[in-house]
Amino acid sequence: MKNVIREMKKSPAYSFIKEHIELEFQRLDRDKITPWAFFLTKKGVKVTDFFGKEISYIEGSLEFEGSPREFFWKGFIQPFLNDIVSRNFSETESFCREKGLDWKPPLEETALLLKTGIIRAYNRMSDIDQRLRGKGYPDSVSRYNPQREVAISEAFVDERLTAVAALQPTKKKTLNRLYEEQKFWFWVIGIIIAIVGVLIKIFV
Repeated sequence: MKNVIREMKKSPAYSFIKEHIELEFQRLDRDKITPWAFFLTKKGVKVTDFFGKEISYIEGSLEFEGSPREFFWKGFIQPFLNDIVSRNFSETESFCREKGLDWKPPLEETALLLKTGIIRAYNRMSDIDQRLRGKGYPDSVSRYNPQREVAISEAFVDERLTAVAALQPTKKKTLNRLYEEQKFWFWVIGIIIAIVGVLIKIFV
């Protein structure tokens, strides 16, 4: 993914998009993923899910298996990722509109950067999962491959990119809107051109 972005000619918006998305995933890691690393300690885990419900596993009284692990992989992180995807496409749209930039390259860059962040997030979760199941000896258990989860999130990115791109105004729509906004001046210019045409016929 990094190589793809590096080989592309970056848009003027790239640096701003990259900074914003990286900060989003850093916060996700700090606030929602890293706390799970303390599952087996006396500190335990205390996090709030996307819908505001507090999730608590206290004092390492449980094994990291069954419902806690199921929730870690299947129910917890996906809504946060979808929210990051949705908000960042909206941010890119607004930025392009404000700066008068062509929307296509920035939206494609947004999609690639989001996919990079998603892969990193799931790799971080795999690290934590392996350490917890190995109880401090991660090499004693096989590493979980989050390929399915990554694929679901990447499909959401692609779906959202397609939807957002389809909503962008075409050149024809842009000209129509310009006409509606500046109708008076088009009318004045039309009259002037007509008058000039008449004068040319009279005096030439």
